[in-house]
Amino acid sequence: MVPLSTFMDQPKIITMLTFTTMALLLSRAQATRKCGNCGPNPVPYPLSTGPDCGDPLYKIRCTAGILWFDALAGSSYAIRAIDPFTRRIITRPATLAPKTCVSTDFRSEGMHLNETLPFSVASGNTVFLFNCTTHAPSMNCSPSSACHSYIKEHADFGACGAVGAGACCEYRSGGARKEFAIRLRGGECAAYESFVDFNGTVATVGKRWPESGVGIEWVAPQEPVCKASVDCKELLNSKCGVGPSGGVQRCFCNAGFGWDPINGSCQPQTQTHNTTCTGHGKDSHCKVRKKKKMLVPVVVSVGGIVFVLAITGVIFYKKHNQAKRKEKEAKMNKRKKEVSSVKASALSSRIFTGREIRKATNNFSPENLIGTGGFGEVFKGTFDDGTVFAIKRAKLGSTKGIDQMQNEVRILCQVNHRSLVRLLGCCLELEHPLLIYEYVSNGTLFDYLHRHSCGTREPLKLHQRLKIAHQTAEGLSYLHSSAVPPIYHRDVKSSNILLDDKLDAKVSDFGLSRLVELAEENKSHIFTSAQGTLGYLDPDYYRNFQLTDKSDVYSFGVVLMELLTAQKAIDFNREEESVNLAMYGKKKMIEEKLMDVVDPLLKEGACDLELETMKSLGYLAVSCLDDQRQKRPSMKEVADEIENLIKVLKGQVSKS
Repeated sequence: MVPLSTFMDQPKIITMLTFTTMALLLSRAQATRKCGNCGPNPVPYPLSTGPDCGDPLYKIRCTAGILWFDALAGSSYAIRAIDPFTRRIITRPATLAPKTCVSTDFRSEGMHLNETLPFSVASGNTVFLFNCTTHAPSMNCSPSSACHSYIKEHADFGACGAVGAGACCEYRSGGARKEFAIRLRGGECAAYESFVDFNGTVATVGKRWPESGVGIEWVAPQEPVCKASVDCKELLNSKCGVGPSGGVQRCFCNAGFGWDPINGSCQPQTQTHNTTCTGHGKDSHCKVRKKKKMLVPVVVSVGGIVFVLAITGVIFYKKHNQAKRKEKEAKMNKRKKEVSSVKASALSSRIFTGREIRKATNNFSPENLIGTGGFGEVFKGTFDDGTVFAIKRAKLGSTKGIDQMQNEVRILCQVNHRSLVRLLGCCLELEHPLLIYEYVSNGTLFDYLHRHSCGTREPLKLHQRLKIAHQTAEGLSYLHSSAVPPIYHRDVKSSNILLDDKLDAKVSDFGLSRLVELAEENKSHIFTSAQGTLGYLDPDYYRNFQLTDKSDVYSFGVVLMELLTAQKAIDFNREEESVNLAMYGKKKMIEEKLMDVVDPLLKEGACDLELETMKSLGYLAVSCLDDQRQKRPSMKEVADEIENLIKVLKGQVSKS
């Protein structure tokens, strides 16, 4: 046997073996002509996107790099996945018409497949039907049906839960008979949603629903039809003929080969049996004759291929690991260089060791986990000298988490304000970089406003809410007006406002923040993709991708509404038109009923001046939420206005 080192030292031999392997694999069987990719999407056999490839009975459509499945009555559905092994296509269901509970394919009475073609609705689809006036007995239309949860958790299906909308039901496709439709019609149901292999558990609170889809399966294809031997030239090891049961002529595989409907090819059969039996009863005996003619060369060729692939795999695995290790070391050195170059910053004051961090967090014990977000986790760390820090790390495998942490370093190294959380150091020794912050002990404003019912916290009083609002506004005003260059936070929300033992506020989480570069300072806005949190995101920024300081003002207006009402920014338990707190508050102001939404715990026992202060705070919040950003106040103006409300309230208290 040739030692592995010989191959390691001879790259030409490796190249030769690789090409030899490919040639052996390609020579084993030639498939019927498979269709080329549709944009980035492969088209497996037998699916056909044109007359010269695939099987014409299995026609799908390729338009502008997107695959489509055409159903009856002119309806078409985008294909999002194809699995040739399970013979399944997954299409995207029809959407709802705007502001209705009617599917866009209602005119074609839903999805109807051509029963003369080899496609049918796959078993295992969980289908939700909405706006139903009548329904089949086999459907689940009870209040426990998961479709009710789906309506509550998806704003675009809100019309399906409105008063007057029909019932919602669910059923699972499959059974003894093939199905060829998801049916809609007047007098029955008007809209639907579908999930493939949905088990029902994701509908619980806090868990994500799977991507919607309709599974369509196809029947395994037969050998290609032919008229003469020349028609079978692309299907190697086959000849044109009529099968044992008669019928049309097809390209049947030669002896020793079997039809592979997945690849559309004639594959060699490793073994066949001819059995002959003689005698009867106890005297009977059968001889099995095995045809080994094809077996020996196939085994030899397969064994050689496996051997070559194993050697080549080991070589490339080692090279890949070396390259990966070098890349990781280069990234680590780059991060260390970036950190060491920071001047006049708290970050450069201390570099923590991985051993210190593991000990302080008890090896990142779940008991020390105090917060988690989309891309990162925050742990409480207690060091040997008794000091307590907050330690943030990106989730394993999350490149976005690392990017956001690097952005935080860039932002926090340039700011210093009592209402902004302080960055104290970092750790670069572990798999992902860690940032170490001051520990703010009393949790978030969100916890105080929405989780005091558990009995561990008392509801915030009016003067406390005003102080928190003023300190947050001052911190944001500093970012906009005093920081050089200016900074837009982009993710202002109650869960990013931390409270210490004295209920002083500190703005945190600068992962999405944006520095205003020198070339951008004289511009009215910055063009950038919209980022933020649903319910707090400035609609003008979302529509036009124009980021300004007024985008933070809008988000802060939502926080003011939360402080005033103790209600969440988005709550599907409210009525449909009131799900969004910003829209709800503005509607109440137009109706001159703004005080109706104020937290009852604030109004209880309040004097006239306190009630007027609440009303003024509400008007300020609504001005921050103006649809036109030019009409919103600046954060400096907002901070001054809240400070004035505090002074008026304190003056009344001192007089009394």
